[in-house]
Amino acid sequence: MSTDAAKTVRHPISRWYLMPAVERVAAALARSSVRPGHLTACGLISATAAAGVILLYPQSMPLAAVLALAAWFFDRADGRLARLQNTESAWGAWLDANVDELVDLGLHVAVAAAASRQIGSDWPWLLLVGFLFGKYLLMHGLATERESTHANPDVSCGCAHQIADPSGPPSFVRRLYHLPGNTDVRVHLLIVAMLTGWLVVELAFVAAYYNLRWFVRYVLVARRLRGAA
Repeated sequence: MSTDAAKTVRHPISRWYLMPAVERVAAALARSSVRPGHLTACGLISATAAAGVILLYPQSMPLAAVLALAAWFFDRADGRLARLQNTESAWGAWLDANVDELVDLGLHVAVAAAASRQIGSDWPWLLLVGFLFGKYLLMHGLATERESTHANPDVSCGCAHQIADPSGPPSFVRRLYHLPGNTDVRVHLLIVAMLTGWLVVELAFVAAYYNLRWFVRYVLVARRLRGAA
């Protein structure tokens, strides 16, 4: 896959405006004393500030949206800087992945709290639980699927190379189905929710999507593994 094609798949929205800025900033910092960990820390600080604004100053949601976008910028920039400085490491990848999950959780907790106050109901908290439940089962299913594939290499995992096959309408349906799972898409949906006040809608969407996805994934994997037994 070419670099442009990879950007299209991984960053379908931010490739138009954020990724070019990431490239320029990372290139400017490549010969400086700034390290990827510094950018990771900036991203975490930006996300924490966004959550604080959502919780304490809900009337300033546009500011929270800008801070969330800044966190996404730093999340993309730290990896690019690591590649330019040739400082990529397993530790850095692990830290970045865990910070990403912490940010996702923290922002959605803040959104659930703000949405609960917004509509005067506890429903947003139930939607948050549904989102976390669905995401956990999906990630657990993907991890166990990889383990079963390693244990039996003859079993196809049905992973990204099959989903990304550009031929035919079924491929388009698969890409459409997986699109909301793309972090770039979900970050922008969250930002739009902050700007429009549709916090409950965003929570309901991610809760429904992840629970649909883990259920479909479990059924497909179960069929595949039973057929290979």
